[in-house]
Amino acid sequence: MPMPPANPTRPGHGRLNSGRTASSLNTYQPLEGAPPAPAATDIADRADILQLVETFYSSAFEDPLIGPIFTEVAHMDLVRHMPIMADFWQTVLFKAGLYSRNALKIHFDIHAQEPLTLDHFNRWLQLWTNTVDRLFQGEKAEMAKVQAHLIAGSLHRRVTGRPASQYSTISLRPGAAAVAAEGAR
Repeated sequence: MPMPPANPTRPGHGRLNSGRTASSLNTYQPLEGAPPAPAATDIADRADILQLVETFYSSAFEDPLIGPIFTEVAHMDLVRHMPIMADFWQTVLFKAGLYSRNALKIHFDIHAQEPLTLDHFNRWLQLWTNTVDRLFQGEKAEMAKVQAHLIAGSLHRRVTGRPASQYSTISLRPGAAAVAAEGAR
């Protein structure tokens, strides 16, 4: 399916992209000085997903803001964690049905030890989207960025005690329900 062209008057609009946010998450901003993406291919299989998650987590572990969450709070074993994350992203991107763990519980457990802040989620997203952009280009790459924003937004809302849906705060103005009901008759 061809992607529609970007709208130059509204950067980040007009195609699936990581500019869509959930919650109060920042929109995607490329790292300063990051080279433009080469003529890359799209994410096509598990080998691509492993490359993506290994590259991402290598940089995330080194990051001064979120690295300590992985290394000092979660005590994550990167080698053991990679197949789990590959299962997760293969399920998200290709509906593979390989991931069956409770990602929310894991994040609740981490949050109980060290509060996961909006800054943590924003940094995770920045590193993720920059890694995707550096390695891949195409529909699945865009989906990986969009889904990451949706998932991060939901996780952030849940660990901070709010409903998972970004739409939970939408409400009707007083009297709108009666007007809608009248129009349905």
